[in-house]
Amino acid sequence: MDLPYFTESDLARLALSSQLQKLSDSLRLTVAEEDGSAAPDESAGLVAKLWSLLATEVPLLQEAIASYAHTRNTTGHDLADLPDVHGLNWQEALARQAAVGVGHPPDPAVQAAALDAWYVQHAQVEPLGKVRDPFSRLLDGRAPRAEDCLICGKYAGLPVPAWAGFPVPPGGHLVDDGTWRVGHGPTPYWPAGTLLIESRRHFVDFADLDTEEAASIGPLIRRFTGPIKAATGASRVHVFSCMEGTRHFHVWLVPRTDDKPAGRTFIADPGYCTPAEAEDVIDRLRKALGRMAADR
Repeated sequence: MDLPYFTESDLARLALSSQLQKLSDSLRLTVAEEDGSAAPDESAGLVAKLWSLLATEVPLLQEAIASYAHTRNTTGHDLADLPDVHGLNWQEALARQAAVGVGHPPDPAVQAAALDAWYVQHAQVEPLGKVRDPFSRLLDGRAPRAEDCLICGKYAGLPVPAWAGFPVPPGGHLVDDGTWRVGHGPTPYWPAGTLLIESRRHFVDFADLDTEEAASIGPLIRRFTGPIKAATGASRVHVFSCMEGTRHFHVWLVPRTDDKPAGRTFIADPGYCTPAEAEDVIDRLRKALGRMAADR
């Protein structure tokens, strides 16, 4: 986003949001962290780590809140109903921030872009995950841009939500021939062995296929269906395409094993896998494709 200038409020919002990002990252990592309470000589327990984290970060966050409130002309009266936290008096904090002022980061535009990328990559299916520049749009010096295609954007190096996949999928692309890209789907949303077929050319609908694309998409799906079954043990491979997540032609090939419910229920909740599991299946799929080619 083009930001021709930054107001004092913008800079304070940058500082506040950066502090929130740091705290969010730290807290998210503790969700799956093992508790070392039983082995005090090796590592601190989870409770101790969390308490130390809050003791360190919360005062910094409070200062950032007070600084932002000051730039928005928030008065002590407006904050009168807020309880003091860790001994922080809001009116005193506002007075202190008014005297100190707002710090100026070396490059606020870079910092704002980094916050946009961080939010989008972690937004998952939140509504703001589909909003261009979700952080920068809040700044006074904003200059909104049109929404980009997520598939074109990820290959151009732009930040995209995790559900749009990655420029290099787990195990690499199986096909990248100038017409189609074929690789594993994003692992947090699809089971191991799910393939994503994407058109290299930007268009939306089956009606928009050119002669070469129309002639090759059917054989491409046929080519991978058998190897997916061989690599995953799936009895069925669901072929799914609606172009609703991003308006760019793409097709999902989703393996369903017999322990999963069939039909629409499966597509609504197909499961997920780890990157390592996806890479393992892609390796088996490559071998199955090789055997198929050798048998011809």
